[in-house]
Amino acid sequence: MNVFIDTNAFFNNWFVGNVNFKLLFHYLNNENLDLLLSELVVQEVNNLRNREVVASKSEIKKHFKRLHKLNSGSIGVAIEDISTSEYDIKTILEGKVHSIENIDYEGISQKEVVQRALNVTKPFTDGEKGYRDTLIWLSFLKYLKDNSITGDVAFITDNKSDFFEKKSSDLVLNGDLQKDIIALEIGANIKPYLKVFDFNKENVDQIANAVNKYEILDDEEYFLIEETESYLNSMSNSVLSNLLGSRVFGEKLTEVIDIKSDIFEGLEDPEVNYVSELSDSSVYISCSYEMRTVDLVVTIDLVEFKQHVDDIENIKALYNIEIDEGTVNLSFTFRLYIDASFEYDTTSEICSNLSIEQLSGRS
Repeated sequence: MNVFIDTNAFFNNWFVGNVNFKLLFHYLNNENLDLLLSELVVQEVNNLRNREVVASKSEIKKHFKRLHKLNSGSIGVAIEDISTSEYDIKTILEGKVHSIENIDYEGISQKEVVQRALNVTKPFTDGEKGYRDTLIWLSFLKYLKDNSITGDVAFITDNKSDFFEKKSSDLVLNGDLQKDIIALEIGANIKPYLKVFDFNKENVDQIANAVNKYEILDDEEYFLIEETESYLNSMSNSVLSNLLGSRVFGEKLTEVIDIKSDIFEGLEDPEVNYVSELSDSSVYISCSYEMRTVDLVVTIDLVEFKQHVDDIENIKALYNIEIDEGTVNLSFTFRLYIDASFEYDTTSEICSNLSIEQLSGRS
């Protein structure tokens, strides 16, 4: 289901790097779902983070002053030396989630907001608190209505008292908000959650979404190239024959002297087929991918080359023959298609144990 996240979920998770956000983003990306992002939430999160920076610098300044009083000379650093990076939660999220639907609040009637404040209609509370929450809620409903959204939509906020209530043991939207949904004839089923963790626990397969299926292979391109080259360099004659589409290596030649491979145009069309559990922190990933251009140099005995030169020269991928004393270097180039699997440690984010199940080449 598509997911809306309120401001409070980002507090102290400014760079959304914890395990709960990571799992949620994998789920959204793997399932081609949307993160619904309010422009007001973006403004609030950015403002809260910047206020935290100012407060932290103020605390540091106090400690600097105290340290100066305790020290006879310079302490070697000044408050001006402390720098912080520019921050924008929207930019950060755009780097992690493939599909984000932005929700603006400019079209919300201020007359309606004022009336809700006077009537203390949730999310307003006594004392007219709840202006921003009301804008967030009404703009969220407007987005659902304007875009004819149906199906389940998650609404995640830990602002329980203003948005939710308990019905038996279940968490539900409070009465005022349910009236809004009915009045606007919202077609979506809004499901309330207090935390990202709660949503993940109920909806996300932690094994299947342990990785981002659309990015993991690209991220691990170096590992795949290195391990694929290692496999090619240690091929038996029969595997080499199948790869090059010629029986000469498997049936007519003795073991080749050496194989050297070079993948120099990299990975293309990577695809994760499925993910399964190996241990608490490791998963098994079945995948397929292509290597754009492979250069393969196979060294064989000169006598054997002369005996089978016609068969060798008929191999389509062959582009160069180099005789070196008692050996011959045969150079081949082709595109490589691979079905493979490997182990991935979700804690250390390290790949290992690539196993190539099937490969073929095309010149």
